[in-house]
Order: sequence, then C-alpha cells, then structure tokens
Amino acid sequence: MKTFKILVCIYLGALLVSCGSIKPQAPEIIIQKEAVPNQPVSLIKIPIKINLTPYFEQTNKAVPKYFRGSKKQCEGVSYQYKFERKPIQFNGIGESIQFDCSGKYWVKLNYCLECTYLLLDQGNCLTPRIYTSCGVDEPMRKMHVAYKSKIGITKDYKLKSETTLTKVKALSPCKMTLFNFNATRTLEKEVKKAMTSVERDIDKEISSINLKPEMEATWNAISAPVDLEGYGFMYMRASRVSIGDIKYQGDTAYFNAYLKAYPKIFLDTITYTPKPLPNLSNHIEQEGFDVHMDILAEYDSLSSILTKNINGTKLDVKGKEVIFDSIKVHGASGAKLTIKVNFSGSKNGTLYLTGTPIFDSEKQHISFPDLEFDIKTKSVLLKSAKWLFDKKVTNLIRESSSMDLKPYLDDLRESLGSSLNGEITSGVHMTGAVNEILIDYIFPRNQYLFIRINSKGSLGIKM
Repeated sequence: MKTFKILVCIYLGALLVSCGSIKPQAPEIIIQKEAVPNQPVSLIKIPIKINLTPYFEQTNKAVPKYFRGSKKQCEGVSYQYKFERKPIQFNGIGESIQFDCSGKYWVKLNYCLECTYLLLDQGNCLTPRIYTSCGVDEPMRKMHVAYKSKIGITKDYKLKSETTLTKVKALSPCKMTLFNFNATRTLEKEVKKAMTSVERDIDKEISSINLKPEMEATWNAISAPVDLEGYGFMYMRASRVSIGDIKYQGDTAYFNAYLKAYPKIFLDTITYTPKPLPNLSNHIEQEGFDVHMDILAEYDSLSSILTKNINGTKLDVKGKEVIFDSIKVHGASGAKLTIKVNFSGSKNGTLYLTGTPIFDSEKQHISFPDLEFDIKTKSVLLKSAKWLFDKKVTNLIRESSSMDLKPYLDDLRESLGSSLNGEITSGVHMTGAVNEILIDYIFPRNQYLFIRINSKGSLGIKM
C-alpha cells in the first residue's frame, strides 16, 4: 500500500510538471543555397609618400666627382681643364626632379702662332709658345651645372627616368684677351660634352631604385587580419594595385596607390593566404576609399544582443505572468529566421517563432514584422496554453527582436578607424579615418547572418 502511494505521488508530480512546462519540438532547419549578390569590388585610394634622400645619396656617390679634358694641337690654342663638382642638390618640383650641381674649375692654355710639319708629324712650333691659365695658383673659378629628370614607375615597381642636361654656366669666367680666345665659351662647351654623359649615369642609378620591397611590406601589412577589438577581424583581400602619376616636392615623392579589394569581416581569425604582390595594373582614379565589406555575424552574438533586450521582462497575459529569460537564434531556412524564446512564470518552457528580417536602409534598422509562432509551437499551445496566443506575447517579442543598428555601426566605425592608424610594419606608417558606415544588405544564412556594409573614408601610407 505504501509503495502504491509513492507511485501515485511520482505520477501526479510528473503530471503537474508536464502541465506547467511547454517544450515544443524545435522546427526543422532546411538548408538552402541562398542567392547572395556578388560582392562589388572595393576601390581604395592610398596616398603614399616616400622620402627619396637615401636614393639621392646613392646617386650622388655613383656620379663621378672629377671631369678632365684636353685638346692638343701644334698650331693655334691647346688647352686642358679640370672640373670638380660639389654634392648634387636634388629638388623635386611637380612631375620632375631638378639636379643642381655647383663646382669649380681650372684651365691651362698655350698658343702657337705657326707650326711646321716637315720633321714631325705632330708639328713643331716655329715661335715661342705663349702659356696662360685660369684658376691655377689662384682660387679655382666657379661653374654651375643643372639637370632635369622626369621620373615614372614600371610595372615591376622600379623607377625609370629621362634626364636632360639643362644648364652649364661659368659663374666666374676666364677672360683672356692675349690671343683673342674666349676660354669661357670653349670650356662651357667642353664641360657640356662631358656632363651630357652624366645623364646616362643618373638614369642608370635611378633605374636601379626598386620600390618593390616597400610596396610588398605595405601589401603584406594590408593583407594581414586587422583586429577590430570585439567586432572580429577584417581581411582586406586585395587583388590588384595601380599607381597614379608621381609628384615631387623637395626630397619627397607623392603618389596614389589604388587597390581593388573584396574585404570581409569574420568574428574569428581564419586561415587565409594573401596573394603575392601583383604587377601594377592600369591606372584607376578614385577619391578616398569606398569599401563594400561583407560581415559574417554568427548567431551567438546576435542572440546575446536580443537577450539583453528581453531578459527579465514581465508580461501579464489574462491574469497569468510570463517572464522572458532569453532569446537564441535557432537558425535560418531560406529568408526566414527561427528564434527560440525561454520563459518562466505561471508556466515555463520554450517558444519557437519564425519571421523574415526586414532591413530599413534609410533608418539602418532591422525588424521582424511577420514574426509568429512556429507551427509545432502552435500545436503545443493549443493543447496546453491557449492564453499564450495573445498578441501581447508576439508583439513584445517582435519589439525585442527589432534593433536600431546605428549605435553598433558607430562603434564599428570607431574601431575600424582606430585600426587604420599606426605603424603597420617597420618603417611603414598608416593613417586613416572612417567617415561613414552604412549597411547595404542583410540576409539570414544557416549558421550566420550575412551583412554587407559600405564604408567611406581616407587612408594614407608614409614610408
């Protein structure tokens, strides 16, 4: 008899629990291949400036410092000279670089009025030679030489130049009236011949300048995942690069690199092998950056946000109390999202609702206007808790599931802007600002919410 009573109590207890708990079957998630629009290419303008001083110093060392020449003849004027240059001064102006080179020279001359060639093939002067000089045993005379180079860049990131001698001018002329000879003009012509060959030397040195190591360092740094401090990791996924015209100011080169990229944000780091730096593509003009970026937001993070909206909320439904505890995104079937709501109060248990996320691009707001109980949940409620069919319940869950996304986008903008500033690799500094982030498109997928955002701002590289 005692055993019978115990069994009855256990049965009645189980019956009471089952009557007070609502646990419908979870809806089946049907995995579909959703047609997500192809990601548009993002065009990113990166202003880059490079200090050319190290390259100029290399060119300065390679160009000869001394130039000598002579002309020997029996009859008339013979001469020899030496020009000694000072360090070349480089100055970038617009699309070209000016090379200014001051120096000093001396010249020795001798003059024979008349020669005979009877005994010697090279001739023999019949009169005493007249010797004179300029800049010998006295301060050497001054001369100024100038070049101009137009510099571009090859597809494999080497500089190419076209250098032209623009000026040879004796600043302190040699005036010789003894035998009516213009030594200054002759010397300028001779020095010009000698210095013209320097054009090739300058072009050779400039063509040896290879920007590829710096560009590779920048490319690899941009390709590395960027920690967005709680918002996941951004992968730029750049595919092409082009460079605009190079402008020069002083010892600095300025140019714009333009990237074609398909950036994505993942909540965790992924295995991603960046492409090697490609050769330069045809030039594309673009102001700042206009990035279309895909975010794969796992449902756990979305569930946390929704739970904060509803946790602890109490609702009186026809004299019965419902306390909402948490919301969890169960999954997606096609365009519909299924959510799981845990509750307690007069009854406790689980509710499943399905709805289509509607995104208002103007307000940057997401809502579920058609959110309603799943068919299996309806079936259980009809048997045990018809009173939960009250619109108060579905309306509250709809309101709690609606989100103003602007605060989250503002936080993401600040985090992204912060990640664009600082030294990205040794000697390479990046500066940037994100002016605007807007969501273009939202689509529920089986394991995550697919979000495409558009961000605009500016980016710069200093090397």
